[in-house]
Amino acid sequence: MHRRRLGGDAGSATTEFVIATPAFLFTLMLIVQAGLYFHAVSITSAAAQDGARAAAVGGTQADLTEGENVATGLITELAPQLLTNVQATASLQDADEVVRMEVSGDVATVFVFPGMDVDFSIDESAETAIERFRPAGEAPVDTSP
Repeated sequence: MHRRRLGGDAGSATTEFVIATPAFLFTLMLIVQAGLYFHAVSITSAAAQDGARAAAVGGTQADLTEGENVATGLITELAPQLLTNVQATASLQDADEVVRMEVSGDVATVFVFPGMDVDFSIDESAETAIERFRPAGEAPVDTSP
């Protein structure tokens, strides 16, 4: 009768490959998703800043609407598939002297895990003073309490 030997390294490389591959792919996809998220944050922040600048030209309701259109247009131009459900909202702050632009949206997900509902949403805002013409020598009105 032959005696069987238990042991040896036969098949160990395959086993290691089967165990390590899913962990490597998960890490790779996580890096890609993080890169897309931070890229979306950068685009959303730039859109909020451009929208606030456009709305600050006069500070009227028409200017606020134009600022919202500039913000959503920039996102549509730079990241049409990366950001969805984009909303831009402009409002007047500090006794109508400052424009605040808030831009929000959802980042597209690269991969989905069964049983996990992952939602990457972004909320960015920017503020800028309204541009007003003041004749020489006229000081701005101090509205602080």
